[in-house]
This record gives sequence, structure tokens and C-alpha cells, in this order.
Amino acid sequence: MRNLMTIVFVCVSLAIGGCAGVGQSIDQLGSMRDQATVIQNDLQNQLDELALMRESIPDDSAKSNSIDALISQINAKLAVVQAAIIHADQVIDGATNPSDPLTIAANAISPWIPAPVQAPLVLGAALLATIMRSRSLSTGTKSIVESINYVLKKDDSFSAAFAANADTIRTIQTPAARKIVNKWTPKTN
Repeated sequence: MRNLMTIVFVCVSLAIGGCAGVGQSIDQLGSMRDQATVIQNDLQNQLDELALMRESIPDDSAKSNSIDALISQINAKLAVVQAAIIHADQVIDGATNPSDPLTIAANAISPWIPAPVQAPLVLGAALLATIMRSRSLSTGTKSIVESINYVLKKDDSFSAAFAANADTIRTIQTPAARKIVNKWTPKTN
């Protein structure tokens, strides 16, 4: 899913930047981000309506299965739209406020290259920097989860304290954090 989002985003960046300057391309990307926010709000409203409908239907009803399936589909679409908004925000921020060597270099050399290449260069550098930060964060997060799992296996008192506080930990975790922990926690039979 992430790779598809990246490919789509690169294509959009090239299409936006092919005819426009850097500032205009960033504005167009911002406009697309705003459109995605409208879609996100619409999907969230649909979910809210379906949740209300679902509450009034018994669990063993055939209609409940179709509503549950529809809720799952809309949740999947919502996740894609939310990811696109996050990536757009990160790319816009990286292009307008360069903070890493790659985006700083791209912004520095962009005035000396032909206009049709400027926007794809700056937006592409910002996208690449965002992907590299995301990969670094993912690797670091995986390391944290693995280290906690290692200590849980080796230290019985830590394991007992962790188990005693599991409910508190779960209430504090965001859904995204829970998904990451579940992804890298070894499955036990």
C-alpha cells in the first residue's frame, strides 16, 4: 500500500510540476490535499452513519454482515486517504521549509535548472526525504518493540509488571501504535 501511494505521489508531483513553478506546484499540491480532506470528512460521516445503523441491527442478522463489510471497506478507503494527506503535508512542509540535506540541496540548485524540472526536483526531494524519515522511524520503532519483547522473555519481574499494567498500556496506545506492536510482536501458540 505504501509503495503504491509513493508511486502515485511521484506521478502527481511530476504532473503538477511539469508545467508550473515550484510555488505554483506546492499550491496545487495543497489544493489536492484540501480535496482529500473533504473526501476524508465524507468517509468519516459515512462511517458515523453506518455505526448508528449497525447499533440498531442484531448481530445475527444478515444485514449486520453486509454493514460490517461496508464499514471495513470504508475504513480501508479512509486509511488510504489519511495516509495521502499525511504524505502531502510532509512533502509540502519539506518543500517549503527544507530541513534536511536533500531538500536543502534541491532548493539551492532549483533556480539554476530549467523551470519544468524545478518543481519535480523540489517536490521529489521532499518526498524522498519523507520516505527516508518514515523508514528510519519504522526501523527504530521495530527495535523498541523487539527490545521490550526480549526483556519480557528474560526478566520475570519485568514481565509480571508489564502484564499487570497491560490494560493501562493498551488504553494509552493509539490504534497506529497498537498496529505496529502487533506487527512486530512474535505470535505465540
